[in-house]
Amino acid sequence: MKVIMLPCVEGGIGHVSRTATLARALKRADPSVQIEYVIDTVRLRSPNVEMTVQMGYQPRLLPPISRQNRKAVTEACFGDADVIVDDTARYLFPLRAGVPRAAWVSIPIPPVGDELFGDWPMMRQMDALIWAYAPLVPRPEELSLVEDLITTTGPFLDLAAVPGREEARAGLGAEPGSPMILYAVRNFPFSREFGIRVLSSVYRAAERLQASTHPGLRLHLVAVHDREELRGILGLDAFPDWVRLEGVMPQADALRHISAADIVIGEGTSTMHEAAALGTSMVLVPGPISETLLLGEALGREGGAHSFLPDAVSPEALEGAFRAVLDRPGEAAAMRDRARSLVTGGGGVDAAARLVLEIGAKRRHSPARP
Repeated sequence: MKVIMLPCVEGGIGHVSRTATLARALKRADPSVQIEYVIDTVRLRSPNVEMTVQMGYQPRLLPPISRQNRKAVTEACFGDADVIVDDTARYLFPLRAGVPRAAWVSIPIPPVGDELFGDWPMMRQMDALIWAYAPLVPRPEELSLVEDLITTTGPFLDLAAVPGREEARAGLGAEPGSPMILYAVRNFPFSREFGIRVLSSVYRAAERLQASTHPGLRLHLVAVHDREELRGILGLDAFPDWVRLEGVMPQADALRHISAADIVIGEGTSTMHEAAALGTSMVLVPGPISETLLLGEALGREGGAHSFLPDAVSPEALEGAFRAVLDRPGEAAAMRDRARSLVTGGGGVDAAARLVLEIGAKRRHSPARP
């Protein structure tokens, strides 16, 4: 069976990492499954190609589609698929008409605008929809139109091989008594204005702590696309030695960093889910789209994290949150426990993998849809 992953690539790298988590679960369940990736070049943000390669896949690139090339392009990119799994890329569903034997499974996100309602004619034709969120993010009302197609799995978490905090810290060379703040920059997926505000606030807040009560503090900036650009944004002649910068890294390394950190800055939902499940304290600055805001606000409201709306992000606000985590360990531990309880449970990625395999097996033994 061949499963083709079709992640959204116009935003951050979370859709690539989520499909990669599903790919690993599929291979555990059935080692004979073949996994391929298709990347839409029209809406592409370049770090997503790098991330896909880091996951071990050389993606097929979907070029702009025209009346003249659509048949050949569809066949080249999807012609050997038994199942196509899109993660918030269902706008490409009409291409299925060119490969009618392939099953199609979609992983939607909470609505950006009114897309869940507007897309329901396409969603009705899919074989299944996977709702990959914890119960604290309710399903949008619009999904009642496709209720019979939905399987609720909860977040995709694959954390068994992630080392515990002390082992992870030792592997990263962290010194005892040196608090670590982790922020994945990711080339500003939620707009440059928002990204610069968050980066500047995180850096200035960390700088104040490092210069006063926490001289051992370290700031790790990962998924950095251009170091010189960040240096210019922050107005630095050079990065101080307490700042560590790394590029896009394999998912296993990213999870190791999350496990090692004292504080994770959470912008996207994958980071929030993973940090919560690993028991790492979070300061949430959810990107200004519905999906991330819903999860970030819910975790804050339910006492699982310090959470800030985009307009409330500032050095002063983040400094206060950092101090609360680092200086009040009992309170921070209770928040970590609460966050873990909110995102774990349910069938998760293994349930999603079983569904994909079942659908693929059925479609391979049934006539093609007209």
